[in-house]
Amino acid sequence: MSEHAIVTEWIDITVGDTTMAAFVARPETPGDYPGIIVGHEIYGQHESVQAAAERLAALGTIALLPDLFHRSEPRAALEWTDEGRERGLALLRTLTRPTVVADISACIDELKSLGATSTGMVGFSAGGHVAYYAATQLPLDVMAAFYPGWLTNTDIPLSTPEPTIESTADITGRVLLFFGGLDPLIDAEARALLEKTLTDNNIDHELVVYEDAPHGFVYPGRDWYREEYAEDAWSRLVNLLNR
Repeated sequence: MSEHAIVTEWIDITVGDTTMAAFVARPETPGDYPGIIVGHEIYGQHESVQAAAERLAALGTIALLPDLFHRSEPRAALEWTDEGRERGLALLRTLTRPTVVADISACIDELKSLGATSTGMVGFSAGGHVAYYAATQLPLDVMAAFYPGWLTNTDIPLSTPEPTIESTADITGRVLLFFGGLDPLIDAEARALLEKTLTDNNIDHELVVYEDAPHGFVYPGRDWYREEYAEDAWSRLVNLLNR
């Protein structure tokens, strides 16, 4: 994928009786482009994830970043502080499987209306869990998740009544997962179980572990950013989108 000049805008998407704000980034030149839904972290539609959506658009995609917290705290953009983290975790616990499916389904419809030639999802941390679950329920052509947590346990409502990993057999698209070896939230045992489950279910996948990387290594501007691993991950993501 070559670099494209992009345009951005905010739109409103109707989901049932609610309105969900979404940030859209797309190539400036009209054409046929795949659609990518972007799942944000617990910090909401923070400028860092908007930048990720813009980077995806520059690669030649229509990137749509929905507000997954719109029912509880619309347009949340929390700071990377202890207080922000605690508020974000509280907002994460308001997400349920039916509401996530409704939101991502509405995003798929919106991307189709924007002319997307296919639909995939890229999620970060909690948004990675959303992406993984959505891939088990909806026709996503590709799904990439950066350090998605809680997939193998029932610690958040989105991973109940049974762990999300147990729905892996229902994934129909290609899967790319990224983890940091120093991430305390997703340990080696959880990563091994994910690898085994994807393999046993014949899911077209790649699971990448950067042994010296912490959680959240992909976003610039944070203490835990690791440029070498982040850029390698982006290269692998480009390869996935090019397939």
